[in-house]
Amino acid sequence: MEKTTKQVALITGVGKQTGIGFEVARQLGAMNYSVIITSRKQETADTLAAVLMAEGLDIVPLALDVTNEDMIRSLAQKIDQQYGKLDVLINNATLFPDQYDTERADLQEIRNVFESNFIGSWATVKYFTPLLRKSEHPRIVNVSSGSGSFGGEGYNLVNPWRDIISAYSISKAALNAFTLKAAIDLKKDGIMVNAVTPGLTASYDTFADYGGRPVTAGAKSIVSAATLPKNGPTGQFFKDGQVISW
Repeated sequence: MEKTTKQVALITGVGKQTGIGFEVARQLGAMNYSVIITSRKQETADTLAAVLMAEGLDIVPLALDVTNEDMIRSLAQKIDQQYGKLDVLINNATLFPDQYDTERADLQEIRNVFESNFIGSWATVKYFTPLLRKSEHPRIVNVSSGSGSFGGEGYNLVNPWRDIISAYSISKAALNAFTLKAAIDLKKDGIMVNAVTPGLTASYDTFADYGGRPVTAGAKSIVSAATLPKNGPTGQFFKDGQVISW
């Protein structure tokens, strides 16, 4: 087993160079973390990792589909063998598929959203918790959305964008609730569990057209929660390092 004095972070759903997960990996790598980036396909992870490794960062590319429980279990075993611990788990994998009407919704698509955005996050927490317990400073960050909150500024469940509450938003509300549950359940192990909204970011050109801020800013929100001090807050919802309303 390879021993490391570095903090080891794992990020799910790193699928493209303009994405938030990729930028989070870059920022954590620049802070001397060893960062495991995961994509559904190994080739995608390899390609993205090569870009970051060329910048001198410690990046490990691995395949992970968070809707595949066997893959999650297998990856947890692999990381245990290689590092013997995990310090930071960042649940970033997300589907954005819909603006469905309640009556005309494709229920299979709704299930797909929840499998990725909610069940997938629960599954990674389930299987990586034993590794997080081996860390001296374990943290879990669930990447959520203001669209899944009930309050705060901007668009949310009671003030939805274009009067549409999507399955995506509802899945993020469920993720927020799970964040609270996991924070309570894992507090005895010293594992901090928090949710973060990166805000509307220009990870797609379309989002830039609607005022999305740079991906670097959205990623910084996540990095802030991933690097909270030991014995820091748990069971909170953050944006830009500040606690916001659920």
